[in-house]
Amino acid sequence: MSHDRETLAAVAARIIVESQLTDWSLARRKALDSLGLSPRSTPLPTDDEIIAEIKTYHALYGDDEHAEQLQSQRETALEAMRALSRFEPKLMGPVAEGWAHAGSDIVLDVVADSAKDVEIELINLGAEINAEVARDGTARLNLDGADWPICVRVRPRGRALDSRYKLRLTAIELKRLLSETPN
Repeated sequence: MSHDRETLAAVAARIIVESQLTDWSLARRKALDSLGLSPRSTPLPTDDEIIAEIKTYHALYGDDEHAEQLQSQRETALEAMRALSRFEPKLMGPVAEGWAHAGSDIVLDVVADSAKDVEIELINLGAEINAEVARDGTARLNLDGADWPICVRVRPRGRALDSRYKLRLTAIELKRLLSETPN
């Protein structure tokens, strides 16, 4: 990775964490601006490079505050997973991987014949839902009013898992991880 790209990844990571951004394109543009680099002549860092820098940022500056926030996000995820157990939920994304910031979604992948089945289950549980369709055609049910933002991605049976997410935790695995994490 070039020096400019490495620096750009570090600045974008800082912007993402400190501003709780979920729009990484915006973070990259802000990083370019803050460093006075040209978007045409500067190779942009990949998501993986930014994630590595977010992990470094948390290691350097996160202290107990980040650990407590991540613990709380994971506890919220486990509660949601228990409530949706019939849909075989898996936690994935930044909360599963441990690099989440306070604005990161808790991303749950569930399997259902219909997104409506999951939506009805959530409504019956008293959740406020904002439903949308993702670019890949999967339904995204965003839960409003929770302590942490939750996104339930409904995947039809037989459809492949989203390849962007490297780690997927079942409720049992998440419970084990929570029990191993010092408070």
